[in-house]
Amino acid sequence: MGCYLIIFVIGPFCSKAQENLKFDDNFNLWNIQKGQSATVFATKAYVRAQPSLKAAIVDSLSVGNVVTITSAPFKGNTLKNFYAPWHQISYFEGSIKKSGFIWLGLLALGKQTASDGSQYIYGFERFTKSINEQEQDHFSTVVKLLDAKGNFLAEHTFPFAYSEQTFSQSKLLPAMGLQNVKQIIRIEFLGEACGIPSEYNYVAWTGQRLVDLPSRYSVSDAGVFYYDEKILFPSEHGKNNQIIYKYIEEGEAIDDDAENPNFKITKKSEEFLWNGNSFEKLSTAK
Repeated sequence: MGCYLIIFVIGPFCSKAQENLKFDDNFNLWNIQKGQSATVFATKAYVRAQPSLKAAIVDSLSVGNVVTITSAPFKGNTLKNFYAPWHQISYFEGSIKKSGFIWLGLLALGKQTASDGSQYIYGFERFTKSINEQEQDHFSTVVKLLDAKGNFLAEHTFPFAYSEQTFSQSKLLPAMGLQNVKQIIRIEFLGEACGIPSEYNYVAWTGQRLVDLPSRYSVSDAGVFYYDEKILFPSEHGKNNQIIYKYIEEGEAIDDDAENPNFKITKKSEEFLWNGNSFEKLSTAK
């Protein structure tokens, strides 16, 4: 029972309401350093004369604009229910180089560019605190798709229950054998310490809209327990159907050998049918 209690307390299913979430100025999910480029995530991002909400607005940038980080972080502010620092930036408007300060939460966590030049940009819209035990504290995470000219095509929102993950990255995948799918973006929030979960979210582009696919999740505490989910798409399992398989394995230590513990292992699976526009769960775990 111990491992399941730990999962409940530290994992994304924790229902305890938090205060406004605060990211560390230097170590956070953006992992942006001085000299690196970053992409604007917000529809309109204000550039200010100083690193403060009280400072004058000197310019505004649009989603997809690229900036260069030119400073270490400055003490931040809380917007959209979460705290993040400010950075000084530089950017070009035509041939004119400009500079100012931007709040980190207005920048994308990541971006993927397809072969046709279209861009998948993702970031946090806001942090939402739970109002009852049935809900989770979560970030409304948004994927925005722009065409090669920077025109808006679509967006999709999914919840991410932040549990002290330290790193985010993404990968652009092909259709993976799913009908009516152009591309899939996999967005990862990774835990790099014991007991910190890693989440993998999949969003498909059908050519008309962005839609959810089944997600997967893993967490472990060395020598105590592990929980791992794997997903196989049609092009991976080769069964010539439109079913997405999720395989789940749980292990709970049954002795006190810290070096080579023996685990009680439980395996189960779930199946999801893709109909060309959305998926439905076909079976419960078995």
